[in-house]
Amino acid sequence: MKKTLLSTLALVACLPTVVAASPRFEAASVRQAVQSACPVPAACAASSLQRRVLTGDVAEYTFDVRLGTGPYDAITVHRVVRESAPFRPRPTRDSLFLLHGDIWGFRAAFLADPARNLPVHLARNGVDVWGIDQRWVRVPASETSFAFLRDWGFAHDVQDLYVALGVARGARLLGGDGFGRMNLLGWSRGGMIGYAYLSAESQLPAPLRHVSGFIPVDTYAKTDTEEFRQAACRRSAAQEAAQAAGQDQNASGALVQTISTLATVDPAGASPIFPGLTNHQAALLTGEATFIIFPPDQQPVPVYHFTGGTFAAAPAPSGLPVPTGLLYSPETSFLALLAGAAPYQPTRQLADAERMICDEVDVPFDDHLDDVTNPVLYVGAGGGFGEYGVYSTTLLGSTDVTTRIVDLAPAEQRLFDFGHADLFLGTDAQTLVWQPILQWIRGH
Repeated sequence: MKKTLLSTLALVACLPTVVAASPRFEAASVRQAVQSACPVPAACAASSLQRRVLTGDVAEYTFDVRLGTGPYDAITVHRVVRESAPFRPRPTRDSLFLLHGDIWGFRAAFLADPARNLPVHLARNGVDVWGIDQRWVRVPASETSFAFLRDWGFAHDVQDLYVALGVARGARLLGGDGFGRMNLLGWSRGGMIGYAYLSAESQLPAPLRHVSGFIPVDTYAKTDTEEFRQAACRRSAAQEAAQAAGQDQNASGALVQTISTLATVDPAGASPIFPGLTNHQAALLTGEATFIIFPPDQQPVPVYHFTGGTFAAAPAPSGLPVPTGLLYSPETSFLALLAGAAPYQPTRQLADAERMICDEVDVPFDDHLDDVTNPVLYVGAGGGFGEYGVYSTTLLGSTDVTTRIVDLAPAEQRLFDFGHADLFLGTDAQTLVWQPILQWIRGH
């Protein structure tokens, strides 16, 4: 890691004249930023810089950063920003880096509706938004050999996030936006990785750190609820057993892809996955009752769900609840989220996350949480991790901690509360979630 940081600092020392002469965001500046942030510059390469208009003067740039020799040893870096002209981002002071969670990469997680989403809202209000697709997002459904995933756990994720943040800061410097640290937002599993990242970064000298403020969204790294801790231990044991049996990949994303495809091509057909439901109902159930994917003794929180919804009075003959509609998010947006699922995810990543929560096996990812002093904004959903995510923030050394939980239903009706994905998809998410995030960024 130190080589990466020192390389970035070397970039700072040699760029003042380049900044003035190169205001465009172009392939040459991307390559220079990547070389500066890579731990072994000769082993890294930038490619495929692309631009697409999202809405009005807000555009998304993407480019790939190769970090190894394997076919999937690359991350994709995203940038969403207002432009004064094509490939000319408007100057910005504030910045935010987004880290997705399980199943979905950056576009599916944060841009399911290209015109109405958190990155566009922030960009319109002067925030330079960046993000990453972790390496596993690019593994296709056609892949049949997964040994390369065996070591793709939290240590791997922290290293890749470090490089991506360095690339973003280097590119901002080249574009004239300065070299200030970036706020980091991690959703779901991405928030857990964010905790692990900040734990590691806290051990570096202050001038060598990338992150300013931290926004964990609907997640926890630790729990003070014994029932949830034991559930994490059971999930960890299941993941470790799967990997010991040679299953280095988790195929939950492939299942979500199947559910989405069937709901699109044959919505009225009988679901082969959820007996007694149509394919359309099966897709809605995936959002409204996401907790059914966990065995009863492995629930992370009670009745966890992606989207709040309504149900028929009577269950299906199979006993499954019959969903009738969504309460907070447009159905089209939620179905677009499902459609963007990446088929495979590393078993090692999931096992590492559960081991950190379980807290019975020593792992390095949480060794220095009490050394983390970054300002923190915790955002939760009443039907997701909600209030259960607050405890993790109390383990940090941070003294500036703000909590924002969108809780729209009584505790006994948690099943119908604002969900894990409603935070980004909800019709009222701009008022309930995005604007508070923007206000916090402006103050930090």
